[in-house]
This record gives sequence, C-alpha cells and structure tokens, in this order.
Amino acid sequence: MANLKAQIHIAKTQLGMDEDTYRAVLKAATGKTSCKDMGVIDLNKALQAFKDRGFKSKPPRKKTTATLTDKLITLWRAMGDEGILRDASDAALRSYVDRQTSGQFKAPQFCDNHTTIKLIEALKQWQKRVQKQANVK
Repeated sequence: MANLKAQIHIAKTQLGMDEDTYRAVLKAATGKTSCKDMGVIDLNKALQAFKDRGFKSKPPRKKTTATLTDKLITLWRAMGDEGILRDASDAALRSYVDRQTSGQFKAPQFCDNHTTIKLIEALKQWQKRVQKQANVK
C-alpha cells in the first residue's frame, strides 16, 4: 500500500501538478481527495488515473554494483596481474583471509562486511606500498 502511495506522489511530481489539480484527479478517480483515506482498490484507481494522464512508472533498477566480496577478489587478482603477489590463486586468497582474520573466516565469501572492508583496505595499502617502492627505484 505504501508503494502505491509513493507511486501516486511520484506521478504528481512527474506530471508537474499543482496541489489543486492533484486533489481534483484523486477526487475524480476515487471520490476522495487524500491517499491516506484510500484503501488498495482506491489507490489502484488513482494510480490508473495518473497513468491515463501520461504518468510512466519506471521498473525498479537492477543492482549492478559489485559486492564487497567481488571487489576483494578483483583487487586480489589485479595485484596478482601487477606481480605484487607470488600466488594470486583463489587458494592463496583463502589462506590470506584465514591469516588476516586469525582463523575467524576461511574464505572471503564467509566474511562479514566490516571484515571484508578491512581486508580491501589492507590490500590497497599493500598495493600502494609496492607501487611507491617501484617508483622510488
């Protein structure tokens, strides 16, 4: 029900309606002038009235952001490609995670967000140190 109310308010904004026009559309569609007085059926009628006036609801955006675990794995592989790591295998990463977390986590997939962020930051620092040393030589 809250989703329907939100869509109606988005429609009002998208269509650039002033308050009086908005209330008039609600009243014409449902006989009520406020969403808070409406049930699901009335809210659907009101939403349809806005769609009839040109409101286009957009489908929810798909999540495309990588998970923290994906970021950790990507950074590990990048460091391997740069030659920073002797062994850039998944087994080596699991061993690194196990050591860095004192055995609390055996693989990156099992780490909580806080721990994964700490691991990412530690790898970034390691990467910076090596890159800085390479630039000094």
